[in-house]
Amino acid sequence: MLFDVNPKVRREDLYDREGELEEILRALGLGERFITVYGVRRVGKTSLLKVALREARVPHAIIDVRRIYFEYRSVSRSYLYKELASYFTQNLSFYNRLGFKVKDFFGRLKGFHVSEFGVEVEPIPQISFTDLLERINDWCEKKGVRFVLAFDEAQYLRFSGKVRYDGVFAWCIDNLPNITIIVTGSEVGVLRDFLRVDDPKAPLFGRYMREVYVSRFTREQSIDFLVKGFRELGRNVKVEEIEEVVEIFDGIVGWLTHYGYYRAVRGMSHKVALKEVFEKGSQLELMELEKLIEPSRNRYLGILKAVAQGATSWSDIKAYLIVKTGYIDDKTFTQLLKNLVKYGYLVKENNKYRIADPIVKYLVLEKL
Repeated sequence: MLFDVNPKVRREDLYDREGELEEILRALGLGERFITVYGVRRVGKTSLLKVALREARVPHAIIDVRRIYFEYRSVSRSYLYKELASYFTQNLSFYNRLGFKVKDFFGRLKGFHVSEFGVEVEPIPQISFTDLLERINDWCEKKGVRFVLAFDEAQYLRFSGKVRYDGVFAWCIDNLPNITIIVTGSEVGVLRDFLRVDDPKAPLFGRYMREVYVSRFTREQSIDFLVKGFRELGRNVKVEEIEEVVEIFDGIVGWLTHYGYYRAVRGMSHKVALKEVFEKGSQLELMELEKLIEPSRNRYLGILKAVAQGATSWSDIKAYLIVKTGYIDDKTFTQLLKNLVKYGYLVKENNKYRIADPIVKYLVLEKL
């Protein structure tokens, strides 16, 4: 259903992403080796990725890099391997339907094995990531198939220690014709900085990549999404309530979906559903925001509070911050502002700053 709060896996549950879906499918059909999917948080990138890979009917694995980072506070090779093994274990029936022999596949990969419980990885895997990719490519070459390895929220790979994944990706593009790498990122500026696609000295510079942008819903799309979602579940909702929700959540699909779920599935009233979205949503956002602002918590929080309370210009935000936290030089202040924009917590338009996500604004004003 449209109001399923979990990532979608079927095209019919994915509202109005036909263009983005077809672009990914087209890239896979052409055998392109590197695809990036950009979009702000809660806009539906993971759902788009899952639907595309199911529709393409290719063997694949999705590694949730953000989950690894927030669970283990690092993204080591062994944690990536565990996530890979877990994904195969959870999707064994899908691979069977494809005729993809999981036991045969992992039987040739050092450090992995298939037991009665699923795919398992050795405590200390004795295989490098490039060797792993090379063996996957060789297996695919023999079987005449393409394998897709997707890194969801790939910007967190920068916490992987000594491994330079931009270099690994470049090597994969150059040498492994049977593997496609897909990376997604909600912190668009951070992901682009991590990939360094515009840096002539960086490994990925000059290499072809398909870039897919997943935008917020327009006002019309948001209204239509809610109307169709309520109709699907046989619920009648007042037009003015729908318009209020659309105005508040500004095209962020995740929050629209949560509101629809609370109204249509949980049976909450309009006001209670809105309150629930803000309360539960702010809890989801809190851990990520706290991790970001940790190195300079008072200053980051001061900037966010300034913008949340209506300051929009560089000078007004800095003046507020100085009152709250003391003197700060222009260079340091500008860098903090840039970081918040890069991480997607602030948007800069016409030299004015704003918090684009209403849940983040609520979190800053009411919870921090």
